[in-house]
Amino acid sequence: MMRADLLMSVISNRSADMRAIILPFVLAHTGVVIAIVFGAGGLEADGVTLAVAAWAVLGSLWAMVWTDGCIQDLAAGARDLPEEMADSHMGRNYAKSPFAGFRVMNIAIVTLIVVAELMALY
Repeated sequence: MMRADLLMSVISNRSADMRAIILPFVLAHTGVVIAIVFGAGGLEADGVTLAVAAWAVLGSLWAMVWTDGCIQDLAAGARDLPEEMADSHMGRNYAKSPFAGFRVMNIAIVTLIVVAELMALY
């Protein structure tokens, strides 16, 4: 079993990794929406719509994979808690987090955002 201080460091780092992708994801999709709303003429240029669509799809795939890996590591951290931590109120609350549901929500939300953007682009 991993030492408690090392486990907490890994969990903290993976949580930070997950938070780190959220702002770039939101800003990127804000840019896509701005391009859709205000860039009608520019989107008609050769390849621009494809480039925006590729950015939306590939950037989202990258973010989704990154976030899914973080969620999996956080779930593993909940299973690896030392007994003293696992028996605490915080540890019990952490262990019962619906990590599988978080993974499904991650996929569903990102997919719905991309589908809506692609529908607007094409």
